[in-house]
Amino acid sequence: MYKEYGDVFGMSIMGEDELILSDPRAFDQILRKEGKYPVGGAELVSTFVDYYKETNNTMGMKSSGNGPGWKEWRSGLDREMYVEWKGYLPAIAKAAAKISKVAGYEVTERKNIAFVDFISRSAFDLFSAVMYGESPQTTDSRVADDEDIEFVAATQTAFELTGEILTNPLEKVLETDTYQMFKENMENTFRFGYDQADRFVDEVVERKLSAASKAGEEESEGEASKCPVTAIKNNLPFVEKLVENGKVSTNDIIESSGPLLMAGVDTTAYVMGWLFLNLATNPDAQSALAKELKAVLDGADVTTAEQMDSLPYLRACIRESHRLTPTSAISPKVLKQDVDLTVEGATYRVPAGQRVSLNLRAWPMDTKFVEDPTSFRPERFLPEAVEARRGTPSEILDHPSFVDPFGRGKRRCLGSNVAVAEITVLAARLVQDYELSLEDPENAVWSPKQKLMLKADPYPNIRLVPRTDDVLPML
Repeated sequence: MYKEYGDVFGMSIMGEDELILSDPRAFDQILRKEGKYPVGGAELVSTFVDYYKETNNTMGMKSSGNGPGWKEWRSGLDREMYVEWKGYLPAIAKAAAKISKVAGYEVTERKNIAFVDFISRSAFDLFSAVMYGESPQTTDSRVADDEDIEFVAATQTAFELTGEILTNPLEKVLETDTYQMFKENMENTFRFGYDQADRFVDEVVERKLSAASKAGEEESEGEASKCPVTAIKNNLPFVEKLVENGKVSTNDIIESSGPLLMAGVDTTAYVMGWLFLNLATNPDAQSALAKELKAVLDGADVTTAEQMDSLPYLRACIRESHRLTPTSAISPKVLKQDVDLTVEGATYRVPAGQRVSLNLRAWPMDTKFVEDPTSFRPERFLPEAVEARRGTPSEILDHPSFVDPFGRGKRRCLGSNVAVAEITVLAARLVQDYELSLEDPENAVWSPKQKLMLKADPYPNIRLVPRTDDVLPML
């Protein structure tokens, strides 16, 4: 469509009229008009929104809404998840180390878990470490709990069926087997999230009561009250921070856990799936990354933001993977007011309620801006390359809208900083420990397929060969 119609065009996507922009600077005009309660991408996924309403999931409705309820939901969670993400790095690193320790055994040696499923389980283990401070180790078949594995499978299925239902609304209207399966997997997902959060919150509250009782006894005996929680607050798990701060009721924390776990697992898994596939199919880039990791980390885990900043080639790999294989072809917005949009000297009246999307497959894949756009070349995002294209048409590649898949503006993904950290930490650990390659390169053929997000289909099996002798577990 971009090649045929240019930088601005209208089209119908799944029955919705849409204005498509290719220039991110034009899209900035939309973002600046979002208002106090902007419409987010989650609200446009009607299958989730309808499910929240049908099941009376108050926190789910708030998270996908665009009014005062959304503001209250976001304000209650924002600091602990979005702002204080660095405090979760040690827990993420610990979980990543456990994942990597068994990756070769599970994926390649015993073939217990297909790599694409291993990545989804990894995303669950990493985000669980953020939420609850401990990895459930679903990537280790010897110790994994069946209920945890079923949760990951349910989220995967629900996410993929959402895409099918969105592209064929009759699935919901006729309540087909596909729609019934979607509801069943959503129910399993939310029941698991609720039960897990309920148990954890009860434990936190019980510890708080016990600590308060002990402090009272010490004060009555003339000793100074000591509260270790304050000193280690920044390293607490996300859910425990929420309980400690008291800004969100325990019931709302528990009800929020299902949607958060689901979003935190699948969105991250889609991004990691493309990154590892791109590395496996581009051995020169992978070798360059392994060389950087050896020089900077020398086998260590990434546990600080400073270490993340010291890995420019890894950061470039993540950016190049997003440019070449974005998890979504478009980034949509909806405004609540009419807007006059100026693009290349022409003015377009965008009526209230009109969907407007940035085309992520246009300029990042256009030879006018990108040399050899179909190749995976992380070098184009190294600091010196970014500096060299300043003042040229190609500098548009470095526009904030093209940096990562987690959105911009007031509705940027709540867990975006945590997701970037998880992707960075796990990639650093896996590539230090293994060489990734296609198991059957001669017959591995795939293409991007639209689920809820774009996914390689069929996802090829990836082989993990240890770079050292100490990554396989004792058997």
